Amino acid sequence: MESKSAEDLAIIAAARAAVADRLITPMWYHPIFGLLLAGYVLGVSLGDTTARLITSLLFAAGCLALVSAYRRLTGVWVSGFEAGPASRWAKALGVLVGVLVAAGWAITYWTHLSWPAWCLAAVAFAAGIILGRRFDTALRAQLRSGL
Repeated sequence: MESKSAEDLAIIAAARAAVADRLITPMWYHPIFGLLLAGYVLGVSLGDTTARLITSLLFAAGCLALVSAYRRLTGVWVSGFEAGPASRWAKALGVLVGVLVAAGWAITYWTHLSWPAWCLAAVAFAAGIILGRRFDTALRAQLRSGL
C-alpha cells in the first residue's frame, strides 16, 4: 500500500513539474502588461470621466487578450490571485497600482500638473514587468516544490 502511495505522489510531482515547465511566459508578455498598467494609470489620472471609462475598458480588454494569448501558448492559465503563496506578488502589484491610480488622480485633480502622472505611469510599467516576472518565478518554484 505504501508503495502505491509513493508511486501516486511521484506521478503528482511529475505532473506539477511538467506544468511548471509549460508556464514559460513569453518575453513580450510583461512589457505589454506594463504598458497596459501605465496606460491605465495615465487615463485615470489625466482623463475626464469618459476617458477614464474608455481607459478602463481598454485595460480590461488588453488583459483579456493577454490571458487568451498566454492560454493559447501554454495551454494553461493560473489566476494571480488564486496561486497560493505566489499570489503575494500579484496582490502586491494590485495594491501598488491602486495606490498609483489614486495618487495620480489626486495629484492631477488638486495641482493640475500632468508630469507626476507620467512618473507614476513609469512606475506602473516597471512594476508590471518586475512583479510579473517575480510571480512567474515564484509560481514555477511553488509547483515544483509541491506547495
